[in-house]
Amino acid sequence: MFGHRHDEALPLQRALEAAASLKPGTWESVESLAVLAIECKGRPEAERIYQAASDAAALLKAGTYDSVRALAWLNRASRELGNA
Repeated sequence: MFGHRHDEALPLQRALEAAASLKPGTWESVESLAVLAIECKGRPEAERIYQAASDAAALLKAGTYDSVRALAWLNRASRELGNA
């Protein structure tokens, strides 16, 4: 489906693997991890993924559209996971 991979890994597993390679402190990493945390709600890894998103957010450049969007996703993840 994506890339050249032909194994039978579930999409969520592939997304978790891909997120691990994102550069920390970028809006892409924050937003991707926040979305994954929401998707993993109720699973043991949800809180760890949310914390990784939160840690990455601390490195965001302030005052950009991308950082606002990423932080909004982080807030949504917090709400969805009951952290807010």
